[in-house]
Amino acid sequence: MTLARKPDYVNFCNCSACRPMGAGWGYLASGEVEIAGNMAEFGRTDVERCLTFHFCPACGSTVAWTPYGDHEEERMGVNMRLFPLDEVTGIPAVWSDGLAMTDDSDTPTTRTGHGTMGDGKAF
Repeated sequence: MTLARKPDYVNFCNCSACRPMGAGWGYLASGEVEIAGNMAEFGRTDVERCLTFHFCPACGSTVAWTPYGDHEEERMGVNMRLFPLDEVTGIPAVWSDGLAMTDDSDTPTTRTGHGTMGDGKAF
């Protein structure tokens, strides 16, 4: 995976999709991300599907998510935990309370903490 730039921050979300994946999402426009190799994908069926998750079929690592369906948003989430630590050190990190999202909002309602990638905190 190649990124045109570092994301502004890495989001560690506790929602029922993100937490089990163990991902730290960096948000970029889809044109800023190049993913090489074979990818498999899935979408949740227990809730209204709004994202497609992409993962490596060889190792199972979650690589990214993209909007599903008619969403006009070009933003995608990239799992920054897949990059070597020296490449992500210093990027601001936030912990969001995705479990507290409301039905009419697609952004977390609160930030529960902050730090930087590579600062020794338990990510």
